[in-house]
Amino acid sequence: MVLTMECVAYVRVSSDEQVQGTSLDTQQKACIDFAKAQGWKLPKENIFRDEGESAKATNRPQLLAMLEFCRKNKGKIAHCIVWKVDRFARNSDDHVTLRMVLRKSGVSLVSVTEPIDDSPTGKLMETMLSGFAQFDNEVRTFRTTEGMKKRLEQGGWPHDAPIGYLKSRTAQGITSITPDPEMAPKLKTFLETFATGQYTVRQATDLGYELGIRTKKGEKRTWQTVENTLKNPIYAGLIQSKYTNGKRFPGLHKAIISLETFEKNQRILTGKTRFQIKNDDQDYPLRRDFLMCAYCKRFVTGSAPRGNGGRYPRYGCMYCKSSKLGGKKVSKSSDEVHKEFRYILSRIRYREGRVKLFKQVVLTRWCDEYDDALKSAYEINKEIETLKKERAATIRKFTRDQISYKDKEEVVNQIDKDIADWNDKKIEADTYANEREKIIDMAMLFIKDPSEFWNRAPVQIQKRVQHTIFPEGLEYDFEKGFGTVKVNESYQLIRKIADDSAIDSIVVAGAGLEPATSWL
Repeated sequence: MVLTMECVAYVRVSSDEQVQGTSLDTQQKACIDFAKAQGWKLPKENIFRDEGESAKATNRPQLLAMLEFCRKNKGKIAHCIVWKVDRFARNSDDHVTLRMVLRKSGVSLVSVTEPIDDSPTGKLMETMLSGFAQFDNEVRTFRTTEGMKKRLEQGGWPHDAPIGYLKSRTAQGITSITPDPEMAPKLKTFLETFATGQYTVRQATDLGYELGIRTKKGEKRTWQTVENTLKNPIYAGLIQSKYTNGKRFPGLHKAIISLETFEKNQRILTGKTRFQIKNDDQDYPLRRDFLMCAYCKRFVTGSAPRGNGGRYPRYGCMYCKSSKLGGKKVSKSSDEVHKEFRYILSRIRYREGRVKLFKQVVLTRWCDEYDDALKSAYEINKEIETLKKERAATIRKFTRDQISYKDKEEVVNQIDKDIADWNDKKIEADTYANEREKIIDMAMLFIKDPSEFWNRAPVQIQKRVQHTIFPEGLEYDFEKGFGTVKVNESYQLIRKIADDSAIDSIVVAGAGLEPATSWL
């Protein structure tokens, strides 16, 4: 009795568009009909389908699964059926390699639409077909590459839009990009802030996350991704990709930052511009003109002695250190001092009554400006929608032969320019609204929790906060901590204005703190 050998079938499409169509099913049916006509057994589980996979790669999931299936069932599988040779591979070297793997498992490759077999003529035909498949693929790649080069040289952008931009087309139909109304202002703030020189790339990852520049899942972007964003000239209005051979061309899109800002960032990244953060102000915001030594009444200094684990930032008094003060401590870790200072700030917190007062007196105008900004953005959106409707109506007139092609093009081009202008205004309006919102949020954080506000703020703002709340500075004993605390009169004034309720009193300072009488 002769047993009927089983066979396998491999079908593939290379794009999502084909996956949505019937190409896979058509190939599969053809393979099933072919096996039936030959008298071969082709169970449904022996059909392997790669959906949306390119034949230029050999690491296709179902292809690998099919090869492994044939290896495990060596002696049981006689043929591998494909619809066409180019479904198997589009590179002749890959074809030979994959073909050899099949032969080791005792499997021959057959095509539904092409006369290939193990005869000399069939092998020659197979070799020629695999070569033609590679030739066709290389021609397509060459045409695609040349087309991309041409569009890039024209200032277009045929690739995916980078973060901060959306895909678009110019009035001439060139594929380009346009600033994302929501993300572009955040990118602009991020890139310009990095240009101040106060951040390393790794610190910039935190900055980007705080600004809302995140992954699609809402997570923090990697430092490599952030560095690539900082190096990308597209944000300065320039076009460069792997197809431009290192050359840059003026883009047709709107820049988010100036060329000067971009070049500053490149100098920072290459180390040609020294980080401003290296002046130590970032590590020691309390030194120089604020924190005074309780022993000699001089301002403390900051230093970072090195140890086995790296730098150890500390505050200290150089005068008392030289006099040695009978063994008293004259320095302390900056982290510990900052923690104590934040504790003091956390005690200067107004209760709900005064927070409401602050909202009414101080924030009312800011809120009005924020409302105006939102109204302006709304009106701009209405203008854009009106122009889009006019554009659609113009094209409709042309399709009904109510206007000529020339007239249609003139009107549409003008409308596209107007839409571009309004989109620019929308970005400005959205940026303005976002700034107003940030001001309101940060102002509320400042009045509700000065400690957290100080902790989040850049060093320049930290210094202003310190001098605003404690205009005379603070004394510090490196053994006992902070001395007498005297608060700015404006804080006392708010207390007096809102002091009609005993419930609304300033939190009394904790143990070890000696507040001024006016606080009580």
